[in-house]
Amino acid sequence: MKTKPGFPGFIILSGAFVILLVLSVCGQEGQSPKYRDGVYQGTSRGYIDDVTVELKITNGRIESVTVVKHGETAPQNAPLLIPEQIVSRQGIEGVDAVSGATSTSKAILDATGKALEKAAVDQPSPAPTIIPQKEDKHMKKSLGANHFTPSPVWVIGSYDKEGKPNVMTAAWVGICCSDPPCVTISLRKATYTYGNIMERKAYTVNLPSEEFLKQTDYFGLVSGRDTDKFKATDLTPVKSELVDAPYVKEFPLILECQLVHSYEAGLHTMFIGEIKDVKADESILGPNGLPDMAKLKPFMYLPKDSNYYRMGEKIGKGFSVGKEITR
Repeated sequence: MKTKPGFPGFIILSGAFVILLVLSVCGQEGQSPKYRDGVYQGTSRGYIDDVTVELKITNGRIESVTVVKHGETAPQNAPLLIPEQIVSRQGIEGVDAVSGATSTSKAILDATGKALEKAAVDQPSPAPTIIPQKEDKHMKKSLGANHFTPSPVWVIGSYDKEGKPNVMTAAWVGICCSDPPCVTISLRKATYTYGNIMERKAYTVNLPSEEFLKQTDYFGLVSGRDTDKFKATDLTPVKSELVDAPYVKEFPLILECQLVHSYEAGLHTMFIGEIKDVKADESILGPNGLPDMAKLKPFMYLPKDSNYYRMGEKIGKGFSVGKEITR
């Protein structure tokens, strides 16, 4: 998704952002610094206005990254958290966007990349060592440890401590247990929804159809801390019957979840919620009484290219097409 910002995961760096590798330790005997000492600036367009960062290089290493100018209306903690990650990683590769401020996060990263280009020391690259390999059409190319996996797009509903309904777009969602039926969502602590779930011990998982693509994307662009997302999109919050969380009336499929566990998984916290009820519009149900994907029209999100995709048509029957192999 997001990232767009609402995406925990949604946490996205464009190809232009990953061209710089983590800086090696400089000043060691026999090694030359990759960057010239000094102060450099870079500017990139954010969601509302330009974002300018100032980069300080000392002994060939990134000493500090400071956002010196921006006109963003909802930057969240991006001007603080993104620079901290850049200094910690000594580069922009692998730095996650701040939920609720994806565009601002990307602008900070892109501006830092431009500043690093100014600071770069030109040096010839060593000739690569080519190891002959036997041609194999099934050989895989390594893409590194990353989150390239496409994910269905979900919207998480919650109440804050004042009872204000809120929603956010999320990609890191999935069924994690069948008995009792449970679904897990993974969120960053910086998100407004994280605090809401910790407070209310409940959430809803809403599955939007294609017609609500714009509203769903918007949910990941702004934060519920300072925006009424329901009012902005003309959608309707409905209080769940079984859990202390709202759902989106217009969305066709809803899961009402009661929080049962939470785990720190690194940058994200995994919330496991027991599904107390599944609600569906009758218009999306098939002859068997179950959701019909052709009527539901859910869509997917590919984190690394920041694009949404339609889900494909049915191609086979589960626990059936594989039997042909055993014949």
